[in-house]
Amino acid sequence: MSDAKVCPKCSGSMAPGTLRERVQYGGASPYVWAPANDVPFPLKGAPTTRRDIIIYRCEECGYLEMYASPA
Repeated sequence: MSDAKVCPKCSGSMAPGTLRERVQYGGASPYVWAPANDVPFPLKGAPTTRRDIIIYRCEECGYLEMYASPA
């Protein structure tokens, strides 16, 4: 996902980011992509199919486009 992104709505440039809670005490975004049948609380250290979420925001119109990071 390192390629320069162009907004599909207005052709503006897209900047990468993540979702964050309004009040957060450090660390990365608490949100991840998880498959529909994933357990809500996986065991620590267990293999997972969850992926970090990468969100691109258009710097012109504000359009958001989300991707799950590659494995």
